[in-house]
Amino acid sequence: MTTEIPRTSLDNYTIRLANDDQKVQHAKAGYDHWKKDSTFQQYWDIYTRERNESPWGVKGKLLTWVLVRKDDPEGEIYAGCETYSRKGFIKPKASEIVEDTHLYGIASVVTPRQHLRNGYATRLLSLLHYELSSLPSPYSSTPSDTKLPKAVGSILWSDVGSTFYSRCSSSSERKGWVIRDSQNTQLIWKILPPFQTELPKGWEWIYLPDLPGIKSKLSKSVKQNLEKMDTSSRSLFIHDPISEGTLEFVPTKGTWQRSLISDPEPIGIKFSPVNGPEGKREDTIVIFSPKTINIGDRFLITYIHNLRNEQIPTLLNALDIIASQAGQTEGWIWDLPSTDSSEQLIEAWKSVGKEREVTSGRRNEIDGHLLGVAWYGDVNDEAELVEGQMWTWC
Repeated sequence: MTTEIPRTSLDNYTIRLANDDQKVQHAKAGYDHWKKDSTFQQYWDIYTRERNESPWGVKGKLLTWVLVRKDDPEGEIYAGCETYSRKGFIKPKASEIVEDTHLYGIASVVTPRQHLRNGYATRLLSLLHYELSSLPSPYSSTPSDTKLPKAVGSILWSDVGSTFYSRCSSSSERKGWVIRDSQNTQLIWKILPPFQTELPKGWEWIYLPDLPGIKSKLSKSVKQNLEKMDTSSRSLFIHDPISEGTLEFVPTKGTWQRSLISDPEPIGIKFSPVNGPEGKREDTIVIFSPKTINIGDRFLITYIHNLRNEQIPTLLNALDIIASQAGQTEGWIWDLPSTDSSEQLIEAWKSVGKEREVTSGRRNEIDGHLLGVAWYGDVNDEAELVEGQMWTWC
């Protein structure tokens, strides 16, 4: 490997799926930036485990992309990233029909330190749009036997502010990954010592084996909610919770980085109301991770479904049990569910008591995991991703 070839024009560089040696180069560059007190072997173990064992990584669902010189496609990398393949729904502009679609999550965008500030990551990501979509490409990448589903959009989570990734565009007509302040909110609250160790009546912990049935319910609900939304002026799209491994991604990676809080460890909580005169009401479901260092050392709520204001005090008291076992002092939520009642939900959270010290607002510009969204449909359609809760992080 050499690092002595001078940079000429970025046109001399192209994108390709990484070979085995290039995956190691990508992992080493990532470790250099995100080691977080781990050894490289620990970092590499998780890197390979995702690809070989995880439901979101096997069978080519997790791919490593690298930028290379056109005259040395098997050699040194100048930037790299990962893509996660996911299912989604879309309600096209002026349509009444919700359709199945495809989305990608972009992660681990990194440039080896010796190649920083030369435009390589921008070049990589600009070319990546064409690999993931049906946009007509003026470029050619190194051929691959991997046939990728074409997506209507992709997402990434920026720790370098709100402007860089928007400039990583496929053409002058399009923006790259656009960050909307309204979708990058957060709510933080104080964890208190639990005053009980048993769950209240009607509430029960959710474990990984419970997820298949829960994901099916959530998928149906997400699709039904999208059907009700107005798309007269633009298309709307959303992740499908049934995507393999996506809902459990954050809790699972958390357990790979640390010892279990308990065995088995809960990854969520559910409230099932009893039958009443109006029939059985829909379950309340909250998915969480007690600790996932790559996001932040807080108790993380990754998905909220059908949570009512009056349930919040009981929910917080229940979550204190697991959060305290994990040694956490704060809880964290991103982008509360995008419904008409979301502001009321925030206010209800803040009203649980001063001792909770609840705050809300936009996430930090730097290291804030800001959600950026790229759209690959009609350039005149200002399509939107419906919600950006933490469960879609990668």
